[in-house]
Amino acid sequence: MQSVHGRNDRKLVLLNNNNQPVGPTKDVVEKYAITDDAKEWALEVIGSSWRRHKFDLKKLRYKPCTSHEVLMEKRPPYVPECQLKELLKYWDSDKHKKMSETNTKNRKKLKNPHTAGKISFALVRNNLEKKKETSVSLKELFVVTRTRHPERLYKDTNEDTISKIAEMEEIEKQQSVDGSESVDAFSSVMGPEHPGRLRLYGRGVTKSSLKRKAGNSKPVSTATNDAVQQMEERIQKMEEQMEEQKRTIQQDVTANIIAQLQRAGLINADVLAALCVHSPGEANFGPRANQLVSRPSTSSNN
Repeated sequence: MQSVHGRNDRKLVLLNNNNQPVGPTKDVVEKYAITDDAKEWALEVIGSSWRRHKFDLKKLRYKPCTSHEVLMEKRPPYVPECQLKELLKYWDSDKHKKMSETNTKNRKKLKNPHTAGKISFALVRNNLEKKKETSVSLKELFVVTRTRHPERLYKDTNEDTISKIAEMEEIEKQQSVDGSESVDAFSSVMGPEHPGRLRLYGRGVTKSSLKRKAGNSKPVSTATNDAVQQMEERIQKMEEQMEEQKRTIQQDVTANIIAQLQRAGLINADVLAALCVHSPGEANFGPRANQLVSRPSTSSNN
């Protein structure tokens, strides 16, 4: 397992403005660790993957009319026995059956399913912005994520999707003629946003998160300049503190040396006074040395 878990070539995952992974490549986004800024997105993906796992397990292993004993005999080796027992009880409960029926009905109401597959909307948006070298509208994202592949067969028709795209394009055309862009074509056709996740943004993006981003956003150049300025101020403060400590140490050492010389009778008051008189820019022996000038020497100079 060293070749898998002990590798050192881990790649840094790039995040967009909404803290969603978008690079450096699609494979890296799907497989590698991400920074703490994308924690909310990662937890949502983990929860979704866990729900998908339970859905697949139920679809493959659960039969409503089959006894639990028979189902337990066909238990997959990767599912603990105690957990499968609890799952079977939950799937047989009235609460789960009612929720399952409601979800099935709601799923059938979806008229405009996307065709992006496993590619996240964050990646789709990022690739489109790189291609256009500018921001993209919701209508443009809707068109890209609903475009069907000509070589693939689909069960349902996309007449409703084609009709909605035509309405959006008509609104944009009219706005181009009028010279006004006050109305969002996508929202006008698809209706206002509902509470929770925003459409065409992908996992982890809500109205609240966009407002927080807008309130805390700052141009990259400004943020970088601020960081550099703060670092320079900290360095200057540290240098000043070091200089102050250096001066204090020098004064203490000088004062101790002079005191020892005076006690040993190797320096008299006149010499000491001459040393302490200095012009600006010369070394200062400090207040302790100056105090020594006023003290008469007790030793003999003979």
